[in-house]
Amino acid sequence: MFNRPYIKQLAKGRMSGRMGNAIAAGLLAMLLGGLGSANAPKFNFKDKSDSLHSDIVFVVLPIIFTIGLFAVAYFILVGNVIHIGARGWFLRYWRGEYPPVGELFAGFRVYSSFVTTGLLRSVYLFLWYLLFVIPGIVMSYAYSMADYIVYEYPHIPAAHVLELSKRMTYGHKADLFVFDLSYMGWMIVSAFTCGILGIAYVNPYMFTAHAGIYEYIKDDALRRGIVRPEDFGLSPM
Repeated sequence: MFNRPYIKQLAKGRMSGRMGNAIAAGLLAMLLGGLGSANAPKFNFKDKSDSLHSDIVFVVLPIIFTIGLFAVAYFILVGNVIHIGARGWFLRYWRGEYPPVGELFAGFRVYSSFVTTGLLRSVYLFLWYLLFVIPGIVMSYAYSMADYIVYEYPHIPAAHVLELSKRMTYGHKADLFVFDLSYMGWMIVSAFTCGILGIAYVNPYMFTAHAGIYEYIKDDALRRGIVRPEDFGLSPM
């Protein structure tokens, strides 16, 4: 079990006095690393024949289908890469570095590693969620360290990255769930500010603390022999 309050306190210290880039990185990650839900266009036709409604359906459905395909392609080919780059950016931020916001797109320099890892994780989670919601949630925490691993070690094959994340998070998934719950109050307050508080403080705070958790979990796994330096392509300690 990691010391959640201590890690969160350290995260606040990391953020003290140098929030500008963290806010920008968090905002860009939110806008470019994920896709918002799009509302389908609404039509209000009164006193029209059923045939007109059918004609409209035949016109609208292909458009919706095309937009859906584009959204999936964007998520796989671009969103995943930016999302992993954002995790890596906040990992460096946690370590006391001052990376430029442009480093959010560092994944495009090792594009294939980031895309394959993100895609394989999405496929695995989709299959787990097909079984039931709870197994899907559990495995989402099992794979939650994959972003940091592939960011630090892009030479590792995607399947091995996910396996390492599973091994590292063994015994920590409940802690990670509680960590997310601990921000619920912040999320509610942020909602009352129309998300402004989330952009300006909560998201950078949460991302920085999560990077600190990765550092702890990785060090703990190495110390206990759950993973070895050789697993990351490093020389034995």
